[in-house]
Amino acid sequence: MSTPFEELEYLADFLPDEGESVIVSRNQGELICENFQKERALDEIASPDFYGHLVHANERLSSLIARPIWIATLIWFWACVMIHKTFGLGWEGWYLDLGLALVAMAASYAAIRLRQDRYFKQEVRPTLNRQMYGSNLSKYALVGVIRQRPELRTLLDTLSRSMH
Repeated sequence: MSTPFEELEYLADFLPDEGESVIVSRNQGELICENFQKERALDEIASPDFYGHLVHANERLSSLIARPIWIATLIWFWACVMIHKTFGLGWEGWYLDLGLALVAMAASYAAIRLRQDRYFKQEVRPTLNRQMYGSNLSKYALVGVIRQRPELRTLLDTLSRSMH
């Protein structure tokens, strides 16, 4: 039988690197030290099907950005042309163009959010709810998992907005 000091030396040999864990137990009076791999509680996302749904939702939400930006840009351009032609403004009316650009940006931002939120509620949320139920995953755990994956940023933003 070994002394407590010898047991501590034995344990020191098996201490893991930072962030790793060990399990210490006794078996028939002998000290047993084993590496311990924590189960990743959120490995449900490792399912190719579930991850595929997340990527598809993220890409679809991202694709909803282009149209409002193009429409707002075209409306802004032609509004500036009309104002300059109607009132005979030259370059001295640049501040009106800037003001209209800010309005166009705000309008496109609002339109983008509206489109993304509508699509999320109608298409993405029902699918995510089924996937989360099948994986026994809470919505907050899903947010935590998606947060660790930068390629799903648009989905994270939309999901976060819908949780309020």
